[in-house]
Amino acid sequence: MVGLIAVVISCLSSGFAGVYFERILKGSSASVWMRNVQLGIFGTALGLLAMWWNDGAAISEHGFLFGYTGMVWCVIFNQAFGGLLVAVVVKYADNILKGFATSFSIIVSTVMSIYLFGFHVDLLFTAGAGLVIGAVYMYSLPKAPGGSLSPNSSSSSVSAEPQRTVGGSEMEAFLPKAPPSAASGKD
Repeated sequence: MVGLIAVVISCLSSGFAGVYFERILKGSSASVWMRNVQLGIFGTALGLLAMWWNDGAAISEHGFLFGYTGMVWCVIFNQAFGGLLVAVVVKYADNILKGFATSFSIIVSTVMSIYLFGFHVDLLFTAGAGLVIGAVYMYSLPKAPGGSLSPNSSSSSVSAEPQRTVGGSEMEAFLPKAPPSAASGKD
């Protein structure tokens, strides 16, 4: 029961963090780089505090970079690149698409592990991979013509902004909107 509660809390906090991160990136005109610096400052401060709390004596004795090998630096740069890649995906797509891309990358990594490292697939992995592939397929299906709610026919808090059209095709409401200065033609 404790494990189930921990998984539910982990899923909820991860979902909240993803949606909040998407809102932060899309909610202002600041660049992806500036937002990464702003969000990274808090992570760095908390990481340094935890490092000092847990390993302060060892770090003062051996130094901050003690034990860093070439492989450790490769992992650090790989994680940094992955973080920037996630920020770009969330900025120009959405958090759900990022989740699907992450899930799909896990499946591709597993398939490569079968050939490279002799990994054996079991029933549980096959069921999980099937659900992920099914979700990616269903998410990529086009919307049914009458499937979406029109802003005027719903009494919920749906935005009253009309859907934009380009060449007769409707664009999704979640696409980034032009800043006021770009809409007026001024720089």
